[in-house]
Parts: sequence; structure tokens; C-alpha cells
Amino acid sequence: MLSYYFEDNIPLFGCSLCGKCDGFIESTSLIHIKNRGCCWYFPKYTLMDLKNILSIGRVDFIHELKENEKTVISNYHLEVKGYFDEEGYNNYGVKTIEDFDTKLFFRLCPFSTEKGCSIDFKLRPHPCNLYLCRKVIDYCGDEYRMFSKERRDYYSYMNYFNELLKRELIDKKIDLIKDFDKTIEFISKYEVPKFEPRKLNSLSFARRAG
Repeated sequence: MLSYYFEDNIPLFGCSLCGKCDGFIESTSLIHIKNRGCCWYFPKYTLMDLKNILSIGRVDFIHELKENEKTVISNYHLEVKGYFDEEGYNNYGVKTIEDFDTKLFFRLCPFSTEKGCSIDFKLRPHPCNLYLCRKVIDYCGDEYRMFSKERRDYYSYMNYFNELLKRELIDKKIDLIKDFDKTIEFISKYEVPKFEPRKLNSLSFARRAG
């Protein structure tokens, strides 16, 4: 089943096959955690992702990211590096399968565990919450159309206001490298209109998956 949940300006696509998708190319894991699913993404927090987290009162989590030794701080985003078995990838030999980069078979999100994601969905970057593998999209068929529109509209919303925030920071000559705390304070006070979500009914694809 595919469901849609939206709270505190943060969306979530819920997939009942998450962690149970053996045989899907995106879920192929050649590392120590085999039920990793598609959690090979290294989380990248844009200015708007940080804004959403600040809006729910979790500035403490942002400072945890800052102090995390795996976090790379750039001018206008934070990226948390995960695990990559480079030796295993180099020995694997095959670089692409069905246009899919096999490097992802050897990657693991830093927040991923054998029990799933270790952080609440409101603390994830938005791509984590809205990603669906190609197989699940196929199972949904034409009914996925409205989910696709919602995903596209939310991405557009985030990208648009992220760019506005970035321009404001450039004008003020501050960023996450020059003055992290001042930048976070500015983002916290910056006014952004809330996204207006659609009401989407859950989709059942069990018969297709079977």
C-alpha cells in the first residue's frame, strides 16, 4: 500500500513494501545490512529542509548535524556522509544495470539501521520522504498520477523558497560556513508560506506485487 501523510509542512510517502522489497534493483544491498531497501542516499539538507526542522523546534538536531563528524558543511546546505564499501564496488566490476548505478549497491545512509531509519521523518531531507522506486511506481499504475503531481509540486515549492533564502543570505553576506549560528537564526526568522497539500487516498498494489 502507498499512503500519504503531511504534518508540520513536511510530507511523507509511506510504502508498505519498505524493507521487504527483495528483488527490486533499487533495494539491492551488497553490504552488511541486507534489508536496507533504497536507503543508499546520503542526506543533503537544503536551507528549506533546515527551515522545516527549525519550525518544529528542533534546532538541537541541526546542531547535532553540525557536530557530526560525518557532516560536510557547505555554504548553503549540509550533507551527512554515510557508508560506502569502495573496495567491494571496485571488485564488483559491473558499473550499471538497467541504467542503475551499481555504486548504490554498496552505499548506506548514516541514519539507516537493521530496524529502519533511526530518525523521525520530520528530521529527514524531503527527498528521503518522497522517494519511490520504479517498481513501486509500476505497481501503482495510473493511480500514481496524483502522487506524482504532489511530489513535483512540493519539490517546486522547496526549490523556489530555497533559492529565495539563498539570495537573502548572499545579500547579507552570511552562510553556513562563514557564520553558522547567525545563518540558522536568520533562517528561523525568515517567513515562508506553508505548502498546501492535496488530500490523497491510499493506493493498494498488493495484487500487482503478487
